[in-house]
Amino acid sequence: MAASTSAASTEVAEWVQRDTEIGEQSTLTGGAGLLRTEHAQTNAPGQFRLSFVGEWFSAGFLCTTKFMCPNPSGGPPITSDTLNHVGGTLSLGVAIAKLGPGTLDGSAGVVTYANSDNANRPALLQVLGDSVLGVRYVAPLGDVFHVGAVTDLWLVNGSGSVGLDSAATSARFGALGTADLRGMSSPVPLRFSANVAYSLDNTGAVVTDVEAARGQYVTRIERYGLGVSRVDHFDFLLGAEALLADGLVRPFVESRVTAANNRQGFVCNAGPPVNIGFDKCLKNDAVIPAILTLGGRFFPWKREFSILTALDIGLSGTNDFIEEVQPVPPWTLYLGLGWSADTWDRPTKKVVEKAAEPSAPRTVHVSGFLHEREKNDPIVGAILAYRDRSDLPRLATSPDGRFGDDVPPGTYSYEIRADGFKPSTCDFTTKPPVVPPSKPVGSPPGADAAQVPAPATRAPARIEIDCPMEALPRLGTVVGRLRDADSSQPLSGTQVVLTDSQRKEFRLMSDASGAVRFEGVAPGTATLSILADGYLALVTPEEVKARQESTVELLLQKKPSRPEVQVTNKEITIRDQIQFALDSAVILPQSFGILTEVADTLIRHTEIKRIEVQGHTDNSGTAEHNKALSEDRAEAVKNWLSVHGVPLERLLARGYGQSRPLAPNVTAANRSQNRRVQFIILEKDGGAPTKGALLPGF
Repeated sequence: MAASTSAASTEVAEWVQRDTEIGEQSTLTGGAGLLRTEHAQTNAPGQFRLSFVGEWFSAGFLCTTKFMCPNPSGGPPITSDTLNHVGGTLSLGVAIAKLGPGTLDGSAGVVTYANSDNANRPALLQVLGDSVLGVRYVAPLGDVFHVGAVTDLWLVNGSGSVGLDSAATSARFGALGTADLRGMSSPVPLRFSANVAYSLDNTGAVVTDVEAARGQYVTRIERYGLGVSRVDHFDFLLGAEALLADGLVRPFVESRVTAANNRQGFVCNAGPPVNIGFDKCLKNDAVIPAILTLGGRFFPWKREFSILTALDIGLSGTNDFIEEVQPVPPWTLYLGLGWSADTWDRPTKKVVEKAAEPSAPRTVHVSGFLHEREKNDPIVGAILAYRDRSDLPRLATSPDGRFGDDVPPGTYSYEIRADGFKPSTCDFTTKPPVVPPSKPVGSPPGADAAQVPAPATRAPARIEIDCPMEALPRLGTVVGRLRDADSSQPLSGTQVVLTDSQRKEFRLMSDASGAVRFEGVAPGTATLSILADGYLALVTPEEVKARQESTVELLLQKKPSRPEVQVTNKEITIRDQIQFALDSAVILPQSFGILTEVADTLIRHTEIKRIEVQGHTDNSGTAEHNKALSEDRAEAVKNWLSVHGVPLERLLARGYGQSRPLAPNVTAANRSQNRRVQFIILEKDGGAPTKGALLPGF
């Protein structure tokens, strides 16, 4: 019975996977992917995809004052044109079979398009039925990464004729890579793919006879209209896709860069240098065409039918033309439809005829709600595994914290894992419902219901369960690295004090590498404080996030051999003035050093209880303006010192404007002297500075 259940579960899992893979749709080249970027993933064997993508563009870009076009009427060169482009690609892709760990996939497509340009004769250029045949092999490297290889054969129609031009037959060989983040242990609905391909491009052969008859190359308009490139090229494609709404909405972005390789040895004739109407040559002016594509694929009903919208944006090659390379339009709009189908028959349950009797359902539907204990907050993305039942698939909670499954009657236990919560279990028992006996239609009057056989029906069975989880402490970690600011050498054996947002203190000594690691820190703004011999005091804030690790570089500056700050009986004096931005309270970085010395002085001189940070200006401007400016500057210095370890209660900020000059405001030197910040001692306990005084918290 267990083997049978396991086989059934495997079959169900296989069909769940097939239902997911049927949503893969074709690119313009036939493989499964975005507009051009192919995924290293495809449909399940036996599934095929059919798509039609139309394209449209209307604008003038091929004839400019820099790149003129010859006048078909023999007049002066043409410097503007109007081009209309319309086309379509019909493709069929088939996942052929499993080969080893991967899947062999084949595709076939037909490309038809027409261009009309008023600057060309004939104005209408058509390409009827170029064909593309492709084969690719893709395989998983694990749950996330996939790789593959692709080769395409291009069968190109001749110019001005019906039928293939064998000389123009081209081919492409490429490698595919995909990172599908849905395969991670905590799935993310994102997929990234990269393609690298080399194209043996012989499309230039379709115009060889025409050019021989004319005695000159075809025009730039004809080269674009016929899709002609004269050289091989490397194609680099990168795409990203989001799979939203259970994969029914898939916005994507991709880019393509093309690098030419003149395998054919084409000799470019740019004409006289004075004629700016000629295209440039690859050997002298390398242009790398690049396109950015924005688009989306939508599944309005099921994953079998899709609608594609996309817009190409030309990034280069749109207005700088190379004779060997096909021009790139500035934009192209794509609209498409896709349809996929599965040729495998979905298994059906066998119906066994048996005597009518009460029967319980084979499975019971379990519907559960996972939430934080003592709260109603849902837990999203948790994984639930059946204990001792490897035959039953794991479950994941939805955005509303709910999960569900159909299981046979019995006793079960979920083992639950979720980020930020303690591992837990949730036990439940399912029982088949009791089918009450009933009296069938036409039973004799007065017949006892217990004497009448019950009808052979199965009542629906459901069970609701509640699963709470206990949250882990929402604490963070701070890692500090102490180094000498000048030499970058690590500082070991130095005490670091961390005060978290809850005012809890942590003390650690730095190790041989200068590192300290604080764990269990409350989220919010923490303060790191360091007082080391021979160095200026360092106090710095650090934002701590719950369940995350923050790293902070702690650079200690050595005390200067010639101090800029001195303590007198009534004032803390500074040798150099604090510099601000012009007519502003923004402190300039060159003053951070002297402010660091002021903070260090106040931290070490604990006998100084309170100081007044005074702001002064010269007499430039009005008195009212200068008063406000001096107040703002004093407040800015006060805040700087507070952030760097000086308690706010020891600081008072006051601006005096131009009212207290040190010298007459008659010269530039005097005015510079009057623009100053002073630190006046308001209160102290009269004691000498304490040797080795500690920072707050030490």
